[in-house]
Amino acid sequence: MALKMTLAEALKEALEDDNKISKYEAQVIHELVTASGHMNDNERQQLKSALEKDHFDEPAYKLLHELLMREDQKHQQHK
Repeated sequence: MALKMTLAEALKEALEDDNKISKYEAQVIHELVTASGHMNDNERQQLKSALEKDHFDEPAYKLLHELLMREDQKHQQHK
């Protein structure tokens, strides 16, 4: 995956090869989000939608689901 891409771009690129996100690809997406320090509302919704569509292998799902839960908690605290 290229550097300095958006979450949407990273999800799209990761899904292009086999329509599933592997643990490695999930780790790259996780690093992308943690490096930026936050997810905006649109990015959170994109990740939530991808998780609901089950485009992840099990370790990838767990990693990004936990990330989404942390981001949702941070979002609720800032309201």
